[in-house]
Amino acid sequence: MKKRITSFLLASLLLSSILIGCAKDTPPSVDTTDPGTVETKAPETESVEDILGFAKEDNNNETFTLLTSSTTAYDFNIESQTGDIVDDAVFKKDRMLEEYLGIIIELVHESGLWKDRSAFNQKITAAHSSGDTTYDLINNTLVCTMPLAQQGMFINVDDLPYTNFDQPWYIQNMLENYGINGKFYGILSDHTLSLYKNMSVVFFNSTIWEAEKQDVNLYDLVRSGDWTLDKFMELTQDMSRDLNGDSAIDMDNDRYAYLSEAVPNGTWILGLDIKILDWNKDGTYTYHGLTERIDDAHSRLVSFYNSVPGIDALNTSSSTEHKPMNNFAEGRVAMMTNFIYTTENIRNMDDDYGIIPIPKYDKAQENYITAVGTSTSTLFVPQTQMDLDLVSKFIECAAYFSYTEVSPVYYETALKTKYVDDPNIAEMLDIVRESATIDFLFVHGTALEQSPTSRFRFNNDGHDAAMSAYFAKTADAFVASLDAYLAAYNNLE
Repeated sequence: MKKRITSFLLASLLLSSILIGCAKDTPPSVDTTDPGTVETKAPETESVEDILGFAKEDNNNETFTLLTSSTTAYDFNIESQTGDIVDDAVFKKDRMLEEYLGIIIELVHESGLWKDRSAFNQKITAAHSSGDTTYDLINNTLVCTMPLAQQGMFINVDDLPYTNFDQPWYIQNMLENYGINGKFYGILSDHTLSLYKNMSVVFFNSTIWEAEKQDVNLYDLVRSGDWTLDKFMELTQDMSRDLNGDSAIDMDNDRYAYLSEAVPNGTWILGLDIKILDWNKDGTYTYHGLTERIDDAHSRLVSFYNSVPGIDALNTSSSTEHKPMNNFAEGRVAMMTNFIYTTENIRNMDDDYGIIPIPKYDKAQENYITAVGTSTSTLFVPQTQMDLDLVSKFIECAAYFSYTEVSPVYYETALKTKYVDDPNIAEMLDIVRESATIDFLFVHGTALEQSPTSRFRFNNDGHDAAMSAYFAKTADAFVASLDAYLAAYNNLE
């Protein structure tokens, strides 16, 4: 297992395979001695101008219009301070950004939820078709808007003159790891807290575990590297309880051993280090198809879900919206996979809770792997953007000022101090942050047919079908759609 970095702002330089790059500046730090006072410290050896690579400028308070998701309204705050330390940090960041570039930010909000993606994307395609230059920049959910890239809607990030993707406030090697033949159209960076909020972790009810498994310390299992798929199934299989005495395990009345929302549950495929595709540096790919690892992990989990009472994963819908989160907060779920932002909703629950990473496939797997969520907000530059200098500087400032002013406050203070009480959680969150990554197919999968990345959601819509049958049925369509997708990228100018 890699050496654990206990400082978040050092861990942010690592971010597993996607945050390996070099920075010219010393990362900022945060003083959390007094949880009520947060002091961010700019690098001492270089000026902001030296770090950014361009000077402060006056654009005569030109309006800079951002089409952005109302789902992640916390990304930008141009209204007022609220007294919440994170909201106020975002407000400060936006004021710094406006002052440095001499602009006024204007926000156009549209729902960025998956079910509303067509309406959001329609605004982009309509502006593109008419040559409308209203939107200077677009900020929306990765999986919802990335598919528009193959239609030529966006500018290649490699064409942006003032964005330095070697800096630690970007996911590193985006062009190399997620681009196709030197073309990539989305920017993942510290400009959005969703980079942190949408990492998948395992929550456990500490009160329940201490009562039922007094000889088990889940934190120690993580530290020793023994937190594996087998250990997860062994420990949770007897954790459900019939609380109302009707001889059945009812989700609305009883305790579930494990209850998860389907999307974060699906990231287990990454956590178990299961590879579907390797993207090669020469622009080709290696498709692994049905491997022994995916077949074994999937078949064991199918048996686990089907045979153990009180085990389930749910699609969030009008009838089950955040039910796993709500049931967990009510003390009726022993363990749950969900995104880190869940801490904001369960911090007032009566029981204590803990956080650990998704388990490894086995002890031979070197590191824990945490998925950066596909719902992470991503910046896209519309093809109608004529001032690449300004938009490039905006992107750099938004990411940098968020990195220095917002991310430390959210992670070090709001997450580690305000939202949680167990000191072990700070250590676990550093392990999670250090191990975070995103897969090529998680970036591009929604534009493909029959992508296997969702096979571990186990949400009662066919995900329990045998992997051999699934690959036999879908492999040809998947590979054909991938080839067509790559060809569309290659044809983009």
